[in-house]
Amino acid sequence: MRSYQPCEGLCINCINGRPGSKWAFRAEGPPAFSINILLEGRMQAAIDDGSVIDARAGSAILMATGEHTAGWDVLDGLSDSAFRMVCIHLPQDSMARLTGLRMDDLRRRVFTANGDQTHVDAFLGVMPASSALQRVGCDLLGLGCGYDGTCIARDLFMRAKALEAIACFLHENMTHREVALPVPGDRSRLIEARAMLEASYSDDWKVSSLARAVGINENRLQTGFQAMFGISVHACLIRIRIDAAITMLRRGASVTDTAAAVGFAHLSHFSRMFRSHTGITPKQCAMGLSPRVRPQADDAPFIQR
Repeated sequence: MRSYQPCEGLCINCINGRPGSKWAFRAEGPPAFSINILLEGRMQAAIDDGSVIDARAGSAILMATGEHTAGWDVLDGLSDSAFRMVCIHLPQDSMARLTGLRMDDLRRRVFTANGDQTHVDAFLGVMPASSALQRVGCDLLGLGCGYDGTCIARDLFMRAKALEAIACFLHENMTHREVALPVPGDRSRLIEARAMLEASYSDDWKVSSLARAVGINENRLQTGFQAMFGISVHACLIRIRIDAAITMLRRGASVTDTAAAVGFAHLSHFSRMFRSHTGITPKQCAMGLSPRVRPQADDAPFIQR
């Protein structure tokens, strides 16, 4: 476990290893906002006298507190599995300066998880971590575990990546205005539908097949995606595929293999969609040029200020 403070008001904790047993510890602190990106392993957590959350690999845990709060965590790395997690922590005042959001406003606008703690001024919830958020977590974990001592370049990079993770999380899990959300029963199915796209993005998903898989009709699926995520089902799938492609290309996969792996049957279609979303070609991405993600017509940001 390594802790970094690349700038005032921002703390990043990187946990990477094979503990071989459960690691339980208590934690407490003043009002704050934190995102935990769980890449491998399992974790349970609770605020004192509150309900327990159970998170598995591929999850994001949000904690937002408006008062001094205490609780506990259990990190589970039993058997041969690794435990890998990144925690990005900001005091309430730092989060407010960064986003203009106070804790109560932030909690009210998170729509992808239930986590209100009625006995304290706090929110603790777990939700699926998108491929984009997991990629940023891997970037932070990889750099954080590879450098010792003070390094200006490392601190700048980690600060930028932490802000990218916060932006990604808010973009995917918060409304930018008061909207009429789907009924609670539909919300769980919509979250499940998005998680299925994240897990099986190479499959030939249609709105009809996805609707059948989660037990909701096509119209409610489409309108629910627009209401909760601000994006159509098709655009969400394309976004997930492009982000997965970026990860593969950065790791040295060929453009042809990447296109097939993320679900594009034709290389020309993949290259056209990739450039439309990132502003660069797949080959340029593979050579190290950074993509510039461009919102599409039905892919507008969730947060507008």
